[in-house]
Amino acid sequence: MLNKDALQQLSQLKSSIVAAKDIAQGTVRTTTKRFGFLILDDGREAFIDPEQMMRVLPDDRVEAEINTNSKGQFEAKLTQLIKPGLSEFVGKYVNKGSTDFVEPDVPNFNRWLFIPPQERKGYKVGDLIHCSIARHPFNSEGKTQVHILNRIGTPDEPGVESRYTIAKFQMPFEWQSQAQSQAGGINWSPLTFDNGELDLTHLPFVTIDSENTRDMDDAIYIATTEAGWELITAIADPSKHIEFGSPLELAARARASTHYLLGQTVTMLPVDLSHDTYSLVPEQKRPALICRMHIGRDGTINQFEFAEALIRSQSKLSYQGVYDALTAEVSSLGAPAHIHDMLVELKAFAQARAQYRQQHALVMEDRPDYAFVLNDVKKIDHIEKRERNIAHRMIEEAMLVTNICAGELFLQHPGCGIFSSHVGFRPERLNDALSLIQEDRPDLTPGDLTKLEHFTTLFRELRLNADNNPVNSRLHSLLQRMLQAGSLTFDPVAHFGLGFNAYAMVTSPIRRYNDLFNHLAIKRILRGQPPLELNDKKQFAEQLQQQLNNGRQACRYVESWLGCQYANQHVGSVHSGSIALVNSFGIGIKLDDWGLDGYALLAPKDGEVKAQFDSRRLSLTIEGNTYRLDDKVHVLVNNVDIEKRKINLELISEETASRLSAWL
Repeated sequence: MLNKDALQQLSQLKSSIVAAKDIAQGTVRTTTKRFGFLILDDGREAFIDPEQMMRVLPDDRVEAEINTNSKGQFEAKLTQLIKPGLSEFVGKYVNKGSTDFVEPDVPNFNRWLFIPPQERKGYKVGDLIHCSIARHPFNSEGKTQVHILNRIGTPDEPGVESRYTIAKFQMPFEWQSQAQSQAGGINWSPLTFDNGELDLTHLPFVTIDSENTRDMDDAIYIATTEAGWELITAIADPSKHIEFGSPLELAARARASTHYLLGQTVTMLPVDLSHDTYSLVPEQKRPALICRMHIGRDGTINQFEFAEALIRSQSKLSYQGVYDALTAEVSSLGAPAHIHDMLVELKAFAQARAQYRQQHALVMEDRPDYAFVLNDVKKIDHIEKRERNIAHRMIEEAMLVTNICAGELFLQHPGCGIFSSHVGFRPERLNDALSLIQEDRPDLTPGDLTKLEHFTTLFRELRLNADNNPVNSRLHSLLQRMLQAGSLTFDPVAHFGLGFNAYAMVTSPIRRYNDLFNHLAIKRILRGQPPLELNDKKQFAEQLQQQLNNGRQACRYVESWLGCQYANQHVGSVHSGSIALVNSFGIGIKLDDWGLDGYALLAPKDGEVKAQFDSRRLSLTIEGNTYRLDDKVHVLVNNVDIEKRKINLELISEETASRLSAWL
């Protein structure tokens, strides 16, 4: 029998052995193979063998003992599950023998998960289902079990694509009872004005939107002055009743935005609020947050002020109707003459602002919009390519100046509102950008491109391209790929992409949460109240940005799915397009007429074709032909992989395209 001293020595020895071990925590990264990796918190990456991978799921947080193998590589021996990663997911109901499984639709994860017998009633092979993890494999000998939350449908059911996408991206869809109750109370309560709102119902505000738009959140009034124009933008005001921390505000925050999925719209606010109560419908009194601006004839913003108001829109106009009226293609706008006169001034204002931005900021290239028109079974019937016209630009310029003014207001009141920022180049690509500029335009002195002034000067030169120098357009395309994505922040950060010193969005509070938040912030400024109290402003903005990104990915996902189905009906069709992606195997192409993305494989991995890929300049050279970003090409739809959401294209010559088009 060991004495107390011996036991203490053994305990110390055991502690020393444990301390000597390399114990670390990290996140599981699965692969399409049976093995995986543990991404450690300290930046290292350790191999997880197939046997241990059966005990974990994607994104699990685990603790592991890290060893080094004979090749000097780190290997992980899993010791503890800290926090499960995968919780909810979508997939397909499958069967093998007498056992039923779900095939999860999870990136880099190809393991089927067991459906216990009690979960199988009412489901059949091929169903698309929404599941959660009922039993984690870590402490159950690798035996995972799932719980089926609901059946989404079969792949051929009308509208299944949007329902599946909503579940896949875990988008908030149902309204909680508290939010429904608050919305009902707003609808049944009379509209009152007791905060000193301005009564502007006598002014002839108009809305200009797409013909089918129902959630109209901005109206315009403009009049001439001696120095230029007085422009008043009236923005729908759901913050009239929706207070910070209320059930509707929390629901809107979780959704972040209205998401227009093909086949189904997920609104940020209940439909009766966004389409009626707050929508600036004609001849109805509505609460609004207004921005009154004085704009000089040269496009300068000379003065601005925000205020709460009551307005009444006089007319609901469409982009096409306004365009036709201003270009005299039709004899009547369907609105009084003074509305037409106001539109003429709005056009002059927009042209002045566009010219001002050309000289002092940055102007994006006009790109067409694509309308995917669905049929009765919610599949794409046809695709309409719609060019932007002067009516679109009139509203765009009015919204831009309003958001610029909001940004300036928040500069004056730090910590109050959310800025929409863009800080230019990704830090790790800045040196690459400078070297490309030096090689292609040695005559330019770009200066410090982390400064707004120098960044704007460079991109203005490349975009205007007054001499039509092909070097400028190619360099511009390359530099564009090196920029960071825009982000939301409470810090006073400039928007490099637009060339603005400060930019805060306030013009779509029915559809975007950061606009709604900024309405709440502006009202507190107007009333002399302190900023809204948030526990962590950085985390608040980052979570909101993450929700917005998730919604955009969902919209692209369902668009790609339906787009592939549509393309599959047109295999053999001929198209022109622009190169949007270049890698070592081929090129990605955006089709001019459909707006869909496809891929042309030019150098198969195991093929005999020799290709030279320049990763720095994103060009691919094959048999004397070089393919670069934005180059125009002609293609034929070869085949479509709907499961992988991939349109496979074949490059053809212009002559072949003309010949084939004549037969189609």
